[in-house]
Amino acid sequence: MNTTISTAIAEVLTEVLERPVTDLRPEMRFDRDFDLDSYMFVQFLLRLEDKLPGLRFDPETIGQAGFNTMENLVQHVEASLARAEQAHA
Repeated sequence: MNTTISTAIAEVLTEVLERPVTDLRPEMRFDRDFDLDSYMFVQFLLRLEDKLPGLRFDPETIGQAGFNTMENLVQHVEASLARAEQAHA
């Protein structure tokens, strides 16, 4: 797993949940393991955008179902940042 992205996710989760978040694993689920409801998940994604320059989530697909596991979210963020980098090259 990309450590830069994982670290950013842990930092943002810590902010949103107001408690330390460490030891993230690829199979962790945001709803089950962190008890994020849909509102908190959107807040989490918006803060993650602020933390990682170039990251943007499509408002039409910003739901939890698409990337509810840590692994799925990291893959999505990697792809999104790669597209943003290519667009600026």
